[in-house]
Amino acid sequence: MKRLLESSSAGLDRRAFIKVGALAGGGLLVGTYLRFGPSSAFAESLPATADAFTPNAFISIAPSGAISIIAPNSEMGQGIKTSLPMIVAEELDVPFEQVTIVQGDLNPAYGRQMSVGSQSTPSNYAPLRRAGATARAMLVSAAAQTWGVPESECATEKGAVVHLTSKRRATYGDLAVKAATVPPPADAPLKDPKDFKLIGTRVPGVDNKKIVTGAPLFGIDVKLLGMLYATYTKCPTFGGKVVSANVDEVKKRPGVRDAFVLDGIEGLTPGVAIVADSTWNAFSAAESLKVQWDAGPVSSQSSAEMARQAEQLAKSTPPAPLPAGAKVVEATYHYPFLAHATLEPQNCTALFRNGVMEMWTPTQIPASGQGLVTRGLGLQPKDVVVHITRLGGGFGRRGSNEFSIEAAAIAKKLEGTPVKLMWRREDDFGHDNYRSNGWHYFSAGLDNSGKVVTLHDAFVKMQGGPGDMSAGGFPFIVIPGSQVKSSKLPPGIPTGYWRAPGDNGNVWATQCFVDELAHAAGRDPLAFTLDLIAAAPAGTGRGFDPAKMTTVLKLATEKAGWGKARPRGEGQGFAITHTNNAYVAIVADVTVSREGELAIKKLTAVVDAGTIVNLSAAENQVQGAMLDGISAAWFQKITIANGAAAQTNFHDYRMLRMNHAPPVVEVQFIKSSAPPTGLGEPGLPAAAPAVCNAIFAATGVRVRTLPIIDGSLKWS
Repeated sequence: MKRLLESSSAGLDRRAFIKVGALAGGGLLVGTYLRFGPSSAFAESLPATADAFTPNAFISIAPSGAISIIAPNSEMGQGIKTSLPMIVAEELDVPFEQVTIVQGDLNPAYGRQMSVGSQSTPSNYAPLRRAGATARAMLVSAAAQTWGVPESECATEKGAVVHLTSKRRATYGDLAVKAATVPPPADAPLKDPKDFKLIGTRVPGVDNKKIVTGAPLFGIDVKLLGMLYATYTKCPTFGGKVVSANVDEVKKRPGVRDAFVLDGIEGLTPGVAIVADSTWNAFSAAESLKVQWDAGPVSSQSSAEMARQAEQLAKSTPPAPLPAGAKVVEATYHYPFLAHATLEPQNCTALFRNGVMEMWTPTQIPASGQGLVTRGLGLQPKDVVVHITRLGGGFGRRGSNEFSIEAAAIAKKLEGTPVKLMWRREDDFGHDNYRSNGWHYFSAGLDNSGKVVTLHDAFVKMQGGPGDMSAGGFPFIVIPGSQVKSSKLPPGIPTGYWRAPGDNGNVWATQCFVDELAHAAGRDPLAFTLDLIAAAPAGTGRGFDPAKMTTVLKLATEKAGWGKARPRGEGQGFAITHTNNAYVAIVADVTVSREGELAIKKLTAVVDAGTIVNLSAAENQVQGAMLDGISAAWFQKITIANGAAAQTNFHDYRMLRMNHAPPVVEVQFIKSSAPPTGLGEPGLPAAAPAVCNAIFAATGVRVRTLPIIDGSLKWS
């Protein structure tokens, strides 16, 4: 790997570095330096200048006119490799088709390089606008100085500066060398959103052609000269350890280069590594692996026992006495563990050479992987280089980075040889960081007018994972004295972030129970919910804005034709969510046969997510999130038996298929000039309760336990 700038560059100030960029490459660079150059594992790289100076920064402009923009965050299908550079290009005032997009490696200069919590766009929106505006201001200044005219007489358009009076024109490439000598402004003016030309339009994903032609993009595609292939086997029971293994026998298998036990490394689950000359030989050798395991204390845990414990915990937090004369409404909702089931299994390629660990990894939080390796292997952060590949699915799974420390530990033992670690599909299902299971024991009281006067939720989930419930969200914020009493099951089963953490299960339960309350009150669910929303004080409960929620709900139900008479077996339901600061309302139209066969005919969503950067990607995210939500609710669960996951592959962990997908999935965004909110996750939580509420409208059958397929929807 070629070192482009040595560590002595760290002492350069911002202006001095821009000057260095001009002298060495003859062009304009806005940003800062990276210690290493682009990865040789993929062909993707920055456009070179005449003397091959290719620095890594947010914006690079060569005298040839070539413009490159760095995409700093991990791309897993949410579209940010396209949308984040769109923000820069908008302020830079350059046509997007004239720009080359390059995936950035891990570097503190890029700021928040975490693709989690739907925060990639909200957290980068302002900094990337400033980066583009700064470059544009410097180019304008360079042109004004060249022409001897006031900057106020100059404007930009389509990658060029124009003198409005004389109509002189200079491309950014023409101005690159001069602009590199211009002091950057302290506060470059940003565009007025009404003048946006690119933001809010439809732009195809920059990787689309590479994806459909099978070009290398993903971690699984990385190839390095002399690379070996590894697999890593861990105890099926969570927390188990290796007692002994037949590694000497395994080493005799065809193509196997080495086999050994790894233990005693911070952040690394003990296991057995097998290194071979191909993935097939590594996987085949793993089938002959015989390990004596110390299963540990988690081996006594099971889903059935957790359910029993949850019921006992709920009884220990009873609701307060109801007001005299109140009508009692009670219900218990349960959702199971969920796997992430990413299409691309977990993987990482690592090379340890000359004291430096270099990794190519599909990670959502590259700094986390770097931290695991530095702590576990005793290295310095400067000696752990992380190249970010495209992710074949993620939404929480690739934030924990255990595959990074596993690959690095194996590579360190094989110093000088690159090693690609690949998980088998069974490893993915058996060693996920699952969405926690959960139970909601609801109890509510209605007065004589049908108004909710009390609401209590005894909530039980796994200890240690995300997804805690509080009384700070809807509908609890609108009901005086409402309570959420949370209890935790004993730890042991690994849990983690799953798309729309917390809300993915909690919104399903609460929105279904709100529908129950509406029917118990004898009211139309829409009118009932609108009254609840109207009672919410603005600015409370995680910034809940009742006006925005009312707008999306009214528009969604209007578009879907809410309230029309339907025959038995056809139903419509809706649900709302305020997730990652976005407001979403979803209406589901379903049919259910007398025999209980479900078909989802249509999903209608209205979303207020602030400024929409890329309309195509935004629609894709909401549509995909809704389908993801109904897939999980309809088919998916992980059950625990003897401290291990019972499901091992897609044959017993079903996913939504084309024949189950609704033929119509409509999305409409509320036009807004407010900063963008999260969007990768907000479309998911309300999809499942909308479907379940529609099932009730069609059949009179309540779905209170997921997945739907485990119950009966038969009606007469």
